[in-house]
Amino acid sequence: MNPKSANASKGMKHRQTGKSTRDPKNSSKDSKELFLKKVAICSVVYDYSDETKDIKAKADKNKAIGELQDLVIDPKNVSTLIIPNLSAVMEMVEKNLFRALPNTNRNQGIPNEAGVDEEEMLVDPAFPYLQGIYQFFFQLISSDAADVKSLKVFVTPTFVQELLSLFDSQEPRERDFLKNILHRLYARLVPRRKMIRKAINETFYTIIHETGQFNGVAELLDILASIISGFAVPLRDEHVVFFKNIIIPLHKVPCSHSFHDLLMRCSMLFLSKDHNLATPLVQGLLRYWPFGNSLKETLFLTELQEVLEVCDLAKLEGMIKKLFRRLVKCISGPHLQVADRAMCFFENDYFLNILKSYKHITFPMLVPVIVDLAETHWHKILQDSLNALKTILKEIDPVSFDKALQNRDDYPKLHQDPNSRKALDKKWEALNSELKKTNSNYKEPEVLYRDDQLIGNINVLYAE
Repeated sequence: MNPKSANASKGMKHRQTGKSTRDPKNSSKDSKELFLKKVAICSVVYDYSDETKDIKAKADKNKAIGELQDLVIDPKNVSTLIIPNLSAVMEMVEKNLFRALPNTNRNQGIPNEAGVDEEEMLVDPAFPYLQGIYQFFFQLISSDAADVKSLKVFVTPTFVQELLSLFDSQEPRERDFLKNILHRLYARLVPRRKMIRKAINETFYTIIHETGQFNGVAELLDILASIISGFAVPLRDEHVVFFKNIIIPLHKVPCSHSFHDLLMRCSMLFLSKDHNLATPLVQGLLRYWPFGNSLKETLFLTELQEVLEVCDLAKLEGMIKKLFRRLVKCISGPHLQVADRAMCFFENDYFLNILKSYKHITFPMLVPVIVDLAETHWHKILQDSLNALKTILKEIDPVSFDKALQNRDDYPKLHQDPNSRKALDKKWEALNSELKKTNSNYKEPEVLYRDDQLIGNINVLYAE
C-alpha cells in the first residue's frame, strides 16, 4: 500500500472519529467580532452631498449594510448576534437615520398642489445610501426572534420624537419606510402604544397651530386609520378628544387637500364607532370652510355630504341656517365645479328629507337664488339642473315656494353689504390702535382684503 494513501486514510479516519480542531467558543467570538466590525463600519456618517468624497469608504459601508441585511433574515443570527449587541445596533441606526433633513423652501409648494410635481421636490442625496439601513431596521423589528422586552428599552419618547421628525422628509420612499417601521413598532410594543399615540398627537398639534405644513401627514393618518379601526366601542374619552382636537382641526391646515382622502377616512372610521361625532364634524367643516380654494371646497362638499348621511336629523336644527347658507353660496359662486358638486346634494334622499323637515328655514334661503340662477346662469347644463331643482322645490310645497319668492327681500343677503364690511374694518382698526398703545412691539396682522392694498382695488366691497 502506498504510504501517502495510508497517511491520508489515517487522517480522514481521525477527522471522522476525533473532535474538531476548531473551538466553538473561538468561532462564536470571531463571529461576534466580525459582526461588531460591520456595525462599526455602518456607524460612520459621510457627506453624501459630495459624490467625490470618501468613495471607497462609502462603497465599503454599502457592502457592510448588505451583509447585515443578509444576517437579519436568519432568526438564529438575530438571537445570537444582534440582540446581545442591540445597543450597538440601535446606536448605528440612530446615527444614520436621525439627522437634519435638507433645507426645504415651504413656498415651493407641496406635491399634489396645482403646478407642483413630485419630481420637482427636493430629494435628500443621503437617502439612497440610507435605504439599506431602513430595510435592515424594519427586518429586525419584524423578526420574531427580536423579543419585545429587548426592543422596548430603546423605544423611548426621544427615539419616537426623532423618528416622527423624519416624516417631514420630501422623499416619499423614506416616508413609506418610516410609516411601516412606526406601524410595526406600535403593533409589537403594546407597552409603548400610549406613548407613541401621544407623540403623534404632539406632532399634529404643531402642524395645526404652528407650522401649517408637514410632508408626512398622509403617512401618519394611514397609521392612525389602522389604529382607529381597532378602537373598542364605546370610545374612550381620550379618543373622542383626539377626534375633536386633531381630526377636525386638521381640515383647516392649508395643505389639507394633499391628504384629505385619508383624513376623511379617519373621520368616517370615528363616525362608524360613534354617530354622535357627526354633529361636531359638520360644525367643524362649516367653521373651517376654505376661502378662495375651489379644490378644497369640492373636497369639503364631498365629505359634508357623506357626514350628513350619518348625522341625527334632530341634532342638525341649530346648524340648518349655516349649512344651507354655505350651500347656496357654493351654488351661486363663480366656480362651475364647486356649484356642480353642491347641486349633487339635492340628488340625495336623506338631504331632501333635511330640506323638507326644515323648509321654514331652507325655502326662504334657497328658492329665490335657485329661481334667479335657473334663468340667468351662464352654463347650459347647470342651468338645466337648476330648473329641475326649481321644479322639485315647487312640488315639495307650492305654498312655501311662492311665499319665499314674495318675501325674498325680507331675508338676509348672502353676500356681505359693503357698508357693514367697512364698519367692521373700522372696529378692527380701533382694536389695533388700542393694542399698539399697550404694546409698542405689536404688529398688525396681514389681512387680504383692505382698501389700502392693491388687492382692495379689485375687491367689489370697496368699489365706489
